[in-house]
Amino acid sequence: MSERVAVLLLGAAAATAAPPGCDAAAFAAAMAEDVLTVFAELDGIDEAIAYCDPAGAALARSIAWPGTVLVETAAPATPPEVLHRVARLGYRQAAIVAADAPDLPALHLAKAFSALDSAAASVALAVDGGVVVLASRLPPSDDLADVAMDGLPPAGVRRTLPWRRLRNPRDIAQLDPGLEGWEATRALLSAGSSPGAD
Repeated sequence: MSERVAVLLLGAAAATAAPPGCDAAAFAAAMAEDVLTVFAELDGIDEAIAYCDPAGAALARSIAWPGTVLVETAAPATPPEVLHRVARLGYRQAAIVAADAPDLPALHLAKAFSALDSAAASVALAVDGGVVVLASRLPPSDDLADVAMDGLPPAGVRRTLPWRRLRNPRDIAQLDPGLEGWEATRALLSAGSSPGAD
């Protein structure tokens, strides 16, 4: 077991980004699968999926790889609860990643972990509000007790590179077809409208 774990945080809100004509659950699953794939690009971290309901449990089992840690939480799953749960598993550092950032570069996740060398916690903010990645030493500081992925982090938390999240169909236009990765999401979109299409 590594001392670090990256946690994909599943939530029902991810389904709201599906474009017209695309199954919302399938789109949310594709984004989650793409985020989980980003974790595999980094050495020395374990992968985990946090969920809070039967639908999340089914999705987690469908995309998990052998060895992926599954973390069931109370509903709704909150970053502080997830951090405390993975701390009890023995991890020293964790990064929680929103499930609606399918094209997140591995570099952003790596920088969030690197920031923990000199800070108790770090965040990569979403360009249109909220948090994409929340990283923390474990156990987490009391300063993170009320943090939420769709809110603002405490003022003292170190900030790393921002990135985008897909929270409504309009956000799909932000995806860069030339950027590597996000294969599952790309495949669904290629069956219908492509990023940037009217």
